[in-house]
Amino acid sequence: MSPARVTFLFCLCLLVPRVNCSAQAAEEKSSKPAPVPSAASDEKVPKQMIILFQQQAAFDDHLPNERNPAGLFIDFSKVGEMNIERGHFAMFRAYVHGAAENQKYIMAQWNIGSDPQVLPGDVYVNAKGLLMKQKPTAEQENKDFVDSDIEVEFDLQAARGEPIRYLLYTADGKFSVPGTVVPYPVQSREHGCKLELRLAMPDADAVLIYADGLPGKKDIPLQLISGGKPTSQRLAVDARGHAETVDLPYVAGKNNGTLNVSISTRTCSASVEIPWGKGSYHAY
Repeated sequence: MSPARVTFLFCLCLLVPRVNCSAQAAEEKSSKPAPVPSAASDEKVPKQMIILFQQQAAFDDHLPNERNPAGLFIDFSKVGEMNIERGHFAMFRAYVHGAAENQKYIMAQWNIGSDPQVLPGDVYVNAKGLLMKQKPTAEQENKDFVDSDIEVEFDLQAARGEPIRYLLYTADGKFSVPGTVVPYPVQSREHGCKLELRLAMPDADAVLIYADGLPGKKDIPLQLISGGKPTSQRLAVDARGHAETVDLPYVAGKNNGTLNVSISTRTCSASVEIPWGKGSYHAY
């Protein structure tokens, strides 16, 4: 497919991503038709690309589903940053509040542009939901953090707006919990609403757009300017005040540029931008 200036609108609850019982890949479960590309382009976008964006959004939404009926999610807490010979890293610990304690879990990591990868070692949680490399002792049971060699640590390199997704699940595949961490968010907050951009593909060939804190069950205007070319659309907001879409910011005749996204309502306005195209990806 030749690159195109395309925007997709997501319907919520389209699918539930999961890792199969051998934990080698994520797959979708959809109860509604896949979203149709907007009229912004005549290009036909492959179905697998639409599914990819839906999977990413479903991970980030962590809505209740048959494998996670309580809508649990992996909650990441930043503990610091470090510079070493291999580069700059952001360090996180993680919790799954409400997960069963007397259970052995497996964990998989999903980076943009790559397939999910199963991480080595078993994972456990204590009463606080802290992810640990071994079953908690009585002394560790109610700790918010433990020794670094016992915690499951996340030392991450990432670009601005780059999400790194994880799935905690049981070997039988009957229980799974997603989580997304964005070490360096690209976002704007204004009067209670938030607008955020996340890379959906390397070099921002596709960009996820999330908005929160909006008037529920309404359509709001969304303005996009990429490489100097403006487009607009109506963004559907759900009952939670949340809206999401994905944009392919490529502009014919240009190898790179900047995508500027803005929303405006009577109570808030927000604008944020991110570079795209060749050479735009830079890990912190």
